Amino acid sequence: MTQNELYSFFEQLKEPLRQYKENKEKRMDPGFNVFYLISDYYYRETFHGDIIAALLSPDEKHGEGNLYVNLFIDMINRKKQLVDKQYYVDCKVVKEHSTNDGELTGRIDILIMGNKHCIVIENKLNNAPDTYRQLPKYYRALKKRGFTIDAFVYLPLDPNKEPNSSSWDSEIRDLINERLVIIPAYSAKHVNIVENWLTPAEERTSDADARFIIRQYKSLLNNLTTDIMDNREIIDFLSRDDNFETTINILDLQLEFSRRIKDEFLDGIKTKLEEHGFEFLREGNKDKIEIKNSDYPSWRYNIERYGNSGWLRGLLYNGAQLIENAKMIDAWSHHPRNADYPLGWEYFEGKSDWNSLHTLREMKKGDFANEIVSEIEKAFFEIAQQGLPR
Repeated sequence: MTQNELYSFFEQLKEPLRQYKENKEKRMDPGFNVFYLISDYYYRETFHGDIIAALLSPDEKHGEGNLYVNLFIDMINRKKQLVDKQYYVDCKVVKEHSTNDGELTGRIDILIMGNKHCIVIENKLNNAPDTYRQLPKYYRALKKRGFTIDAFVYLPLDPNKEPNSSSWDSEIRDLINERLVIIPAYSAKHVNIVENWLTPAEERTSDADARFIIRQYKSLLNNLTTDIMDNREIIDFLSRDDNFETTINILDLQLEFSRRIKDEFLDGIKTKLEEHGFEFLREGNKDKIEIKNSDYPSWRYNIERYGNSGWLRGLLYNGAQLIENAKMIDAWSHHPRNADYPLGWEYFEGKSDWNSLHTLREMKKGDFANEIVSEIEKAFFEIAQQGLPR
């Protein structure tokens, strides 16, 4: 791989990367989002099912009656003309509807039941795999009960995700495919939940609380959506036969690349600290950094890895974490397993490691190194302020 070949390679990547960045910027910033505040729940399949079912149900407290279910049907028909609204004037929306086709049991995530007509909604917004013969067993169970299935609505995060039909016979495959619509959470190139259901719902909602929930849920889906469609052009370019070897060679350089950034980052901190009278020590490959100051011989500021992923950073006095009668110093770690990180650096919280993309980006920013140096200076300054033994 010559230098010219490398320049040419990156020149060709400019346009796909520009488009990727543009598409990414179109996605909404979640801002202060209530769903992110309950982040232990929003990745669960039932979480999305609960919200979607509540909006669809005419009997819910949003007070909009059939508005949302009608807009949902409009979205289905925009993709494939399948559903006649006249059958759903007095519809009922059921979550986790139990089915039994005589051989297999199952639970339909959301079932919209009208006048002997129904719409099956399969929620894959957590990209869960299909169960065995998932849609066929629903089809047969509902047919046994005399329902006409107008549509199978498959809702994935990944716009390319499709139902697993490997165990379906050809007859049932044809019957389901006639009624199947795949509608992702968000994709600029597809009919999608955010633009074609939630946005019209938000615009036509009269209730302020309902409008707020819809807007927040739109934001959540935008930011949970994978970038697979947006970066597909880049992946196709990288995996092309004439680019494959170059891509592999660049990936081989990844470790050296990250090591170079890390070393430059640490060299920058070392230079800044030495300019302020500190001594910077690092112990080989142990990922341990020690900062000393001749004015405070009993104290050390340590940054070191503990275990496989976590980080401990803070002041030590003669090897001890705390000393008697000392007030809490902001930059002091309480304990390796319950540390206080006043700047909130994910890098030190075990959420990412030295070689993560997030960390590498932060290392290239001068502000990050300046914050570390500033905190170390502040820690030693507080020793003097408290009159602690030096």
